[in-house]
Amino acid sequence: MDATNLIDEIYEAAVVPERWAGVLDRLAARAGGVGTILFAAAPNRFQWTSSRAIHAVAAEWVASPFVADNLRGKRLVPLYEPRFLTDLDAIAAEELEQDPFYRDFLRPRGWGWCVGTSIRSTSGDSIVFSIERLYADGPVPRETAAALDQFRPHLARASIIAARLGLERARASVAALELIGLPAAIITGRHSVLAANELITACGAFEIGAFDRVRLSDPMANERLQLHLDVAGDAGLSFPIRAAGGRPAFVAHLVPLRRAGLDVFSGAAQLFYLTEVGRGAAPSAAILEALFDLSPAEAKVTRLILSGGTVAGIANSHKIQPETVRGQLKSVFAKTGVRRQAELIQLLGGIQSPGAPGFSL
Repeated sequence: MDATNLIDEIYEAAVVPERWAGVLDRLAARAGGVGTILFAAAPNRFQWTSSRAIHAVAAEWVASPFVADNLRGKRLVPLYEPRFLTDLDAIAAEELEQDPFYRDFLRPRGWGWCVGTSIRSTSGDSIVFSIERLYADGPVPRETAAALDQFRPHLARASIIAARLGLERARASVAALELIGLPAAIITGRHSVLAANELITACGAFEIGAFDRVRLSDPMANERLQLHLDVAGDAGLSFPIRAAGGRPAFVAHLVPLRRAGLDVFSGAAQLFYLTEVGRGAAPSAAILEALFDLSPAEAKVTRLILSGGTVAGIANSHKIQPETVRGQLKSVFAKTGVRRQAELIQLLGGIQSPGAPGFSL
């Protein structure tokens, strides 16, 4: 692929986040790499995506202590030089031999060299494109890194476009939830409010504090929220907010947003929404699909579980294997951030769907 075509793909990915996987593959091919990791790093926030070929190893890295403590992050990422850099541009060869990240993580997995660039996003995050190369293939030549520099301005512009579109998508999402009577906000990995609808700002339970950080008016609920955000990061959570001052009691829900290129750039990390206790109804399949990116089959199984169904009963009534139902339910758990059916019912049972049969939380 020539440079012009790759540049076109970069701008297309800015608008269609699913295209980033292909762009990351093309960048890796130009550097003789096995794949590219794209991530946004900031205090209390780390979001990422990668080439499909290296996703498993990249996920290992993200789950390891090395994601927060490695020489690349200390030496290369903060430079913000307007060019692609290799390991050897900031780290001495002898340091690489002794560094635990290279010695104990990268090399046992066949990796060991990279070429990448850091871009400062409009939100102040570090947007990093890191092309990974096998250790056996040797360090990335300086001329290879220089050849990649022609793409850096386009990657930077695409990052800005993607971030702006991500903000618009967040605003549209909470506006759509308002139409079905759901007070909602989108929260970033820094725990600040990216977008909020009028229902949640007017409910009396939700506040936007200093630096746009999300807060709750109920001190006990707010303490639980802040502790969860600081300790558990983007894990899902449901918890009560007590009635006070004439306003009703709510159940607050935090749902992690799935990692996609758009979320990497915009900073959107979690959906926060409230359901009023005692007024809930089982959500329609269409609402479930929209809220959690469920397939029609997953949404149908979820709806049936919320309505009191069991795996065996659903399988029997719909003439499918119980293993099929369990597989769909497992996918639903992953997308909604829960681990058990009881948690799923607690999480979704209070979403109100006009015209749906009653289902108390």
